[in-house]
Amino acid sequence: MRVVALIHFYLPAHRAGSETMMHAMLRALIDAGHQVHVVVTSQPVGEDHYTVDGVEVHRAGAGERIVPRLVASLAPDVLITHHQETPHASKLGRDLGVPVVHVVHNNMHHTTLWLHKRPDLVVFNTHWIRRYYATRHRGLRSIVVHPPVWGEQHATTPGDRVTLVNLNRDKGGPHFYELARRMPDVGFLGVVGGHGAQVIDLSVPNVEIQPQTADMPGEVWSRTRLLLMPSIYESFGMVAVEAAHSGIPTIAHPTPGLLESLSYAGTYADRDDPDTWVSTIRSLLDPDTWPVVSAVARRRAAELDPRVELAAFVAELETLHTDHKGR
Repeated sequence: MRVVALIHFYLPAHRAGSETMMHAMLRALIDAGHQVHVVVTSQPVGEDHYTVDGVEVHRAGAGERIVPRLVASLAPDVLITHHQETPHASKLGRDLGVPVVHVVHNNMHHTTLWLHKRPDLVVFNTHWIRRYYATRHRGLRSIVVHPPVWGEQHATTPGDRVTLVNLNRDKGGPHFYELARRMPDVGFLGVVGGHGAQVIDLSVPNVEIQPQTADMPGEVWSRTRLLLMPSIYESFGMVAVEAAHSGIPTIAHPTPGLLESLSYAGTYADRDDPDTWVSTIRSLLDPDTWPVVSAVARRRAAELDPRVELAAFVAELETLHTDHKGR
């Protein structure tokens, strides 16, 4: 089977959760013996053709690299897409007569509109989003694949900082600095994120800013004792699972995604209640409490082994391909 992913960004230039999830899914297809190509539409610079872990990446552009022509030249058996390229992939699938797979990372308004295209298969990143669309788009063929997190890529010995990953407003950047100001005796670590305008405040003496990094175990988790996620929205919350593989507990605003990913291992507080966050941080940093919640975090991380869901995804795509050929 020859699979072509039509997407806006890809690794290594962009490493947000959507890109890393897509890469894990495509790698699972390669491991199962299938050919995989990626066509990227929004990377303004870089090589026109390169390979990442066996995935061949083609940067669309002018001339022969115009998107429809480039995708057609790769002779896909299946098209897979997400985010802004979904409507384009849907049209190309119809034009080329191949099934289209839509990976859904959220329940935003544009996602609702795109699902009206009636893809041949929907891959939802959580059960709560699948349930959200169950009554809005009846009859969609679908499967759930949680964003894959490989424990061996993240596990390390935790450090002593209280950390926020991604300092934009929606992730809780201003809340992070407010907590640090209220707790001058505690060291905080703010990690620059891969998307959104970052809120950088260098006036708080107990906050250290870590530039965006691909080495999360070496530069973030090895320095972190406790993770904060006062996010206004998280469809899942990969970073919490990454941290949990090192036994790092998370305090989170109870978004549906974080409730699903962290489950019983999360400690929850309303993002607009700083007093509760301060008291909870101090409680979890207590030397008698931290080992207990750390062990619970590790247990939850182990439950989220991605291999079963990725194998189910590959099998579903193979069945989709067979069904389509039989029409």
